[in-house]
Amino acid sequence: MKVVLVNLSHPGIRPEDEEEHLGLGYLAAVARRAGHDAEIIDGTLERLPPPRLARLCLEGAGPGGPATLIGVSVIFQESIPAAMSLIVELRRGGFEGHIVVGGHPPTFLWRELCREHAGFDSVAVGEAEETFAELLGALAAGRDWTGIAGLVDAAAARQAASGAASAAAAASAGLTLRPLVADLDTLPFPARDTLPAFIARSPGARVASVLRSRGCYGSCSFCDTRAFYAASPGSAWRVRSAASVTDEIEALVRDHGVQAIRFWDDNFMGPGKRGREAAEDLARELIRRRAHGLPAVRFSFECRVTDVDADLFRLLKEAGLGRVFLGVEAMTQRQLDYFDKKVTVADNRRALVTLEELGLEVVIGMIMFDPETTVEELNANLAFLKESFGAWGAVKSRVASPWNRLEVYAGTPLEATLREQGRLKGDYVRYDYDFADPTVARIYAGGSALRQVGLPIRDAINRLRRRP
Repeated sequence: MKVVLVNLSHPGIRPEDEEEHLGLGYLAAVARRAGHDAEIIDGTLERLPPPRLARLCLEGAGPGGPATLIGVSVIFQESIPAAMSLIVELRRGGFEGHIVVGGHPPTFLWRELCREHAGFDSVAVGEAEETFAELLGALAAGRDWTGIAGLVDAAAARQAASGAASAAAAASAGLTLRPLVADLDTLPFPARDTLPAFIARSPGARVASVLRSRGCYGSCSFCDTRAFYAASPGSAWRVRSAASVTDEIEALVRDHGVQAIRFWDDNFMGPGKRGREAAEDLARELIRRRAHGLPAVRFSFECRVTDVDADLFRLLKEAGLGRVFLGVEAMTQRQLDYFDKKVTVADNRRALVTLEELGLEVVIGMIMFDPETTVEELNANLAFLKESFGAWGAVKSRVASPWNRLEVYAGTPLEATLREQGRLKGDYVRYDYDFADPTVARIYAGGSALRQVGLPIRDAINRLRRRP
């Protein structure tokens, strides 16, 4: 079978944050291992709109001719209209094969998508590699694919939603959840089809992303990661062996000249003793391989502030760690509790001091605005940023999206809370809410208006700089 996997362009992503889609890379690798032709079309590379993406899918570029299955990845809720537009264009262009939709938003919103949209045949819920392999096997053999664990039959779901379905049809729209992949080492390394293009347009070090673990032991109220993995049976946090991860890094260095790795784990540091030991194992394996010829590879990752331990991070630095992203989020306790971070302001400060003493570069995440933010809290957070990083120009280089507003995602505790309070506005494409403090609302609106003017100009300049 010929399989085409599509990543939609998202204009809100900064050019410097655009990178290959590892999820589609894993699906392509799974398809190829099963003997199918697989092609990845990434709209991010040229910011391609749905009509252009549809034409590329229908042209049948690459081996195997026209596609018999098209998979559409939906990473963000606000990308749902573009995904549905792509599917309309595919059907309008004459595509008669199977279309499957997947990602975090479809996992939580498959009922709404099936009820309100047509054109796609199935929705993959949760981790998709094993589900995808089974779907491809069924389609290639001409077998009935309905009933595959982790897969929603969209036609049956639409019938059930319409109220016109028979009892049997309504029952078939139900979903059997597939257990999470217990041993991540059993998965093939992701296909790296688009990596050369991303490397070619990026100045400086040749960087690639690696997914070492899946899941997070945190319970942040705004994050859909925990909810995504908790929706399926199995351990919420799993980690690959140090040997497997280092083998992949060696392959990236050998095949693509990669000089730096961005670990794209939900949380690099796993829970408790097991998480620490896994991080130590990787550090020691990287050091051991370097003694046997592996070039020094710098790497970065994201973790919680309570994961920062001087001895462990000193070892990781010896192995190549150069940059850490910390989800600080706020420097007021009310906000940290509202986000269910289970940390204190002192924990945040302690982690930052430790990383500074170790000489590691630190980038932090801040959520400056939430539904209950007060002017006093806003001033406290701004004072912390000035104290820590200096002028606003320096703040913007050390803080990811410093004028950040808490977003509401499907499946999260925050969504449930705001819904129960009657404060959830908008729809599943983009949930919204009003600030409790009118002054905070005016401050946020003013800053957002300035960003609307400045960001497109900045992004256009950055794109020009990044082109070879």
